Amino acid sequence: MHKRIARASVLAAAAAALTFAVSGCSDSGGDEAACKEAIAEEFKKAQAGKDVSDDRPSECEGISDETGERLVEEVTKEEMKGLEDSLDAP
Repeated sequence: MHKRIARASVLAAAAAALTFAVSGCSDSGGDEAACKEAIAEEFKKAQAGKDVSDDRPSECEGISDETGERLVEEVTKEEMKGLEDSLDAP
């Protein structure tokens, strides 16, 4: 149980950091798939306890704040699902 809480806390902190990292740009047709992949990579770094950049990933240039936040939310949900599945496995 304590592992689950600790892991969820790390994921929440990573998601919050990534939300700030992708904010600050207007939508000018950036590549959502590439941005989401970059967010997932940063998320995995944060989850592993590695330093992550406070800057917007270059793959997310041209992505609006709203879209960036949605992508962070999608990545967070996917990672949380993976975490739940791994904790439920025998």
